[in-house]
Amino acid sequence: MYPVLIRIGNYELRTYGVIVAIAAITGILTGLRYVKDRGIDEDTFLSVVIWALVGGIMGARIFWVFVSPDLTTYLRRPLTIFAFWEGGLSFEGMILGGLIAVIIGARVYKVSFRKILDASALGVSIGYGIGKFACFFNGCCYGLPVPSWWPKVFPLALVFKDPRSQCDLLNTPLYPAQLLNALSGWITFFALIYILKRKRYLKAGKLFSFFGYIFSPMLFLIDFIRSIPTHYLGLTPNQWFSIGFIIFSVIFDVLNVDRTKTGVQAQ
Repeated sequence: MYPVLIRIGNYELRTYGVIVAIAAITGILTGLRYVKDRGIDEDTFLSVVIWALVGGIMGARIFWVFVSPDLTTYLRRPLTIFAFWEGGLSFEGMILGGLIAVIIGARVYKVSFRKILDASALGVSIGYGIGKFACFFNGCCYGLPVPSWWPKVFPLALVFKDPRSQCDLLNTPLYPAQLLNALSGWITFFALIYILKRKRYLKAGKLFSFFGYIFSPMLFLIDFIRSIPTHYLGLTPNQWFSIGFIIFSVIFDVLNVDRTKTGVQAQ
C-alpha cells in the first residue's frame, strides 16, 4: 500500500517502523495504566518493559528469520538479520522472547511476574491490533490469492502495487490477512476489558490465561488464508505456536495457585 511514509533524497522513513513505534508506545501506556492500580510503581514496570522490549524484538526477529523462506539469504547477508525496521518481525517470536524477558526482569526487580503478564496481555493485544496495520502498509504477512468468485473490493481483498512493498504477489487480489490479524488484536483487547469490568477481582495471571484462550484460536484460523510457504505436518509455524500457547495457557492456569487478588474496581 504505502510502504514508504517520507522520502528525502536517499533517506526513507518507512511506514512500518512508524506504526510499530506507535503500537509499542500504546501497548506500554496501556500496561502502565493497568499496573498503577495494582501496586506496581511506574519505574519498576518500565524497567521490566525494557527487558520485555529487548527480548521481544530479538525473539520476533530470530523467529521470523528461521521460519522465513529467505533463510539462506539472511545467512549469506547476516547484517540484514538486524534490519527489523524493513519488516519481518514475528509476533510469535515476540511473545516467546518477551515472556522469557518478563520472567527474568520480574525476578531481577522482585515484582510479581503474574501481574506483569496480565498487563502485558492488555498491552500486547492492543499493540498487535495497531501493529498489524504496519504489515498492511508494508505489504508483508499478506494473504493467499482469493478465488475467482471472491469479491475483489477493499477491504474484502487487497491488491499491492508498490514494488517497494514486501509483497511478492503484486497486482493480485489477496485475502485481507493483515486486516483480519489487526481485528483479532482489537477483539482480544476489548474482550479482556470486558472481563475486567465483569469480574471485579481476578487472580493474578488469570487475565494472561484469558489472552491465550481468546487470541490463539483466531491466530490459528487466520493462518489458513495467509501466504506462508513453510509448513510442518500441514500447519504453519504460527499455527503450531497457537496450539502450544493454548496448551501453555491451560497449564499456567492450572498451576497458578497464587491466591493474591490483582483486580480492583474497573475504571
